[in-house]
Amino acid sequence: MNATADNILTIDAIEVVYDNVIAALHDVSLVVPRGKIVALLGGNGAGKSTTLKSVSTMLGSERGKVTQGTITYDGTAVRDQTPSDMVGLGMVQVLEGRRCFGHLTVEENIIAGAFSRKLSKGDMHAELDRIYGYFKRLKDRRKSQAGYTSGGEQQMTAVARAMMAKPKMLLLDEPSMGLAPQLVAEIFNIVQELNQQEGVSILLAEQNTNVALRNADYGYIIESGHAVMEGNARDLLEDDKIKEFYLGISKEGRKNFRDVLRKESETHADLHHH
Repeated sequence: MNATADNILTIDAIEVVYDNVIAALHDVSLVVPRGKIVALLGGNGAGKSTTLKSVSTMLGSERGKVTQGTITYDGTAVRDQTPSDMVGLGMVQVLEGRRCFGHLTVEENIIAGAFSRKLSKGDMHAELDRIYGYFKRLKDRRKSQAGYTSGGEQQMTAVARAMMAKPKMLLLDEPSMGLAPQLVAEIFNIVQELNQQEGVSILLAEQNTNVALRNADYGYIIESGHAVMEGNARDLLEDDKIKEFYLGISKEGRKNFRDVLRKESETHADLHHH
């Protein structure tokens, strides 16, 4: 089997520049195996959102562009497509900040996700039923104006709307942001279910390292526009360097993760000299 068939998404050494001057990403490479959940971890401003937007081609609206490297999605080179072209190819991004149409009901928001599919009325009902099977909380709120629902419900509405496009791949930007732990758990349970039962591949950017790694197959850590570490989610969860850095269990206070790695390689070098 060739690499493209195994991986629905391959990002190879991309650099992203905003306004022709500021490099937001310097060298990011990652793959999303077909049917898996991959977490992109790192602090605020590390480049997680930029990575997702370079994949969904939403950078253009922010005057950013990929200046080096390549992105391949499901066998197609991602270059000059628009976000709606990407939706047509089965890739949908849920932006951070739970963007719902506040004046529309929850159900109208969800239906809006199917606009590219030209469904009959009967099919639309069937699809809504299928989606409410995952988002039970939304079924009860479906006639409420989205603007009056809770942050967690708005986040679910945004994901449900994305699922109505029948994506092969979902990009989730900071799904846990600003939500209570119990709701975060509920949303990640739904994400797991969608992955397992609908077979959708997922790349999610998340500052909540712990919850992301508990629900992902693989993780990449990105810092100041560089991917600095990667591994199986289970291994990363157990990794002392990550515990120390991201969960703040350090004797010397919070350090820059790359300094931790650099110090290690210098230590190894010293050991080899003696």
